[in-house]
Amino acid sequence: MKVYYYDLKEKIDLKDPICACIGYFDGLHIGHQALITKTKELAKKYNSESTLITFYPDPKDIITKKRHHHIQAFSDRLKIAEKMGIDNCIVFAFDEEFSHLDEDVFFEKVLCSLPLKALVCGFDFHYAYKGMGNALKLKQKAADRFEVVIVDEVCYMGEKISSTAVRLALEKGDVKLANTLLGYTYFNKGEVVHGLKNGHRLGFPTANLKIDSEILCPKHGVYIGYAKVGAKIYKAMINIGNNPTIADNNGVTYEVNILDFDRCIYGENIIVYLCERIRDDRRFSSMEELREQLKKDQKQAMSQDDRDDFIL
Repeated sequence: MKVYYYDLKEKIDLKDPICACIGYFDGLHIGHQALITKTKELAKKYNSESTLITFYPDPKDIITKKRHHHIQAFSDRLKIAEKMGIDNCIVFAFDEEFSHLDEDVFFEKVLCSLPLKALVCGFDFHYAYKGMGNALKLKQKAADRFEVVIVDEVCYMGEKISSTAVRLALEKGDVKLANTLLGYTYFNKGEVVHGLKNGHRLGFPTANLKIDSEILCPKHGVYIGYAKVGAKIYKAMINIGNNPTIADNNGVTYEVNILDFDRCIYGENIIVYLCERIRDDRRFSSMEELREQLKKDQKQAMSQDDRDDFIL
């Protein structure tokens, strides 16, 4: 997948026709995937390349002047889009000037600067200053320039699938629901760094991950899932929290006990997939009680089926 970065001062030099979907796409969940599917269909119809149009940094960060947590890193979002069959990604630098574009300027300077044959957006898409532009107005405005296709909401259990719904599920520790809404297994990536080595002393050595501060932290607790080290997948149990029995108030840690694994991986980047939250991160009365609980957790992690169907 080719990735193009532009700001408002740059001339866009794309020549080949494209069919694109537009949005921020945090999570690239099932609702977003409906836009991608339609974009790929239109690309075949118009004999053009499928393209994802997005923005960086998060427009909400600029507009609200607050930093928001995200489901995954922006770079991983691009990799997922590529896995989903998108040919190109156009990233517009979003800043104060961009946030104040009125809808006519946004339409002419941003959208009409692209060789668009068709543009796909969600039914609730808004653009330009204070969201003045919406999907229906865009369709009318573009009538003699390019086709606009509006995709209806995608629901699960009667509720709209959205990035907000995914984030709420993760904050509640309901990774099963989050994975259903995403259409793939939620993951975190991070560098393995040195920790307090309490896991080693307990007989359950862990890889301590340094997670990007941009990424949303799921509800504290113990999870079962998988870890990808290099190209190989291992079953794993994951503790996210403060380790109240042995390291309370030491800050949040992200520790991964990789099963059937015995190799030094300090400095390496690994991917951890969360499949189920099995218990709270709680204080035990003794190290021995904690050790016995970890044996039960590990047994539950081992009982998972072997898998290799992860999106990254």
